[in-house]
Amino acid sequence: MKTCPFSSNRECNAACPLFISPEDLNEFVRARLCSIGVVDKENGGCSLRILALSQSRAIFENTKTRG
Repeated sequence: MKTCPFSSNRECNAACPLFISPEDLNEFVRARLCSIGVVDKENGGCSLRILALSQSRAIFENTKTRG
């Protein structure tokens, strides 16, 4: 179990207000985030982690490498 610095019980679960359950997302958003590897279809996750992974993916895809 991952630890959460924002909840009193320090576990990343539904008791934390930052936790996002896959059931909370609509089907399109869940499928899109699963396809790029940000969200797991079966397990929820921390909204800060989801945001960080989404932004890093966007930066990675929009960065042009020069050779």
